[in-house]
Amino acid sequence: MKKINKILIAKKVIKSEGKSLIRIADKINKEFIKACDSILFCKGKVVTIGLGKSGHIAAKAAATLSSTGTPSIFMHAADALHGDMGAITKNDIVIFYSNSGETKELMFMLPLLKLLKITIITITGSKLSTLSKSSDIVIDSGVNVEACPLNLTPTSSVITAIGISDALAITLLECRGFTSKDFAKSHPQGEIGKRLLKKSVDIMFKTKMPVIDEMSKLTKAINVIGKYNYGVVIALNKDKKVTGIFTDGDLRRTLKKFGDVRSLILKNVMSKNPITVTTDILAAEALNIMEEREITCLIVKNKNKTLSGLLTLNQILKAGIE
Repeated sequence: MKKINKILIAKKVIKSEGKSLIRIADKINKEFIKACDSILFCKGKVVTIGLGKSGHIAAKAAATLSSTGTPSIFMHAADALHGDMGAITKNDIVIFYSNSGETKELMFMLPLLKLLKITIITITGSKLSTLSKSSDIVIDSGVNVEACPLNLTPTSSVITAIGISDALAITLLECRGFTSKDFAKSHPQGEIGKRLLKKSVDIMFKTKMPVIDEMSKLTKAINVIGKYNYGVVIALNKDKKVTGIFTDGDLRRTLKKFGDVRSLILKNVMSKNPITVTTDILAAEALNIMEEREITCLIVKNKNKTLSGLLTLNQILKAGIE
């Protein structure tokens, strides 16, 4: 057996594929925009079709698109010619995957797709191929050389096609305003879904809460903040309803304004009408609120508007929700 430097070869392959991806990124143009717009306005589903290695890419693309908000199915080119094309409707969009752009099975499908007036997007390594000339939108995934030393095994060309597919999926995700809540719906039994589907009630602090009567002196409120180490104190009225919140930040601002705070009453300096959430809100949604409002905790209230718990940024992150 020939003695070779395995690590050197592995690094060479990865670097070669990386360079191909960078070159493909520079080729992204208006055809990509047209592809995104066509899919966004599609009233049906996206059907990805390929054969051989391109078939595997197409299958992965359909799975990624579906999980990120774009309904998609994969159709094997050979199966399509033997009955599966019946699943394609006039409202759908087809994405062909073919590095050569001359895959006969795909070209055999063209007459029916043209008859249905379906938009055809082709991701290919040959813009001058027969398939490219018959398509409405062509996205170039071509590479100068494969990572294979024989320049035969599909390697870099596979990576670039996958990269373009991922770019499509994520661009569409952004355009649709797809959220972590939406992602969780398509992954309910996966680890990600289980984390994202957690509600505030599942991870909030429910006992030993930093609460105090709103008419208490501020000095007492400061002691409560220090005792519970959440960086906040929650103010309640005589009916035990939440009326305000006082944070470390509020304390700094109060000290700067008044200097001597010994005579101050909490109600007069607290932040009134604080941002609150309900027990059934997803923790992922609560995290979004915290990030948008630049705060580190949220008061959780029951339906009767009484205090139910406290949700902190640290607790959300500990639960694996990011």
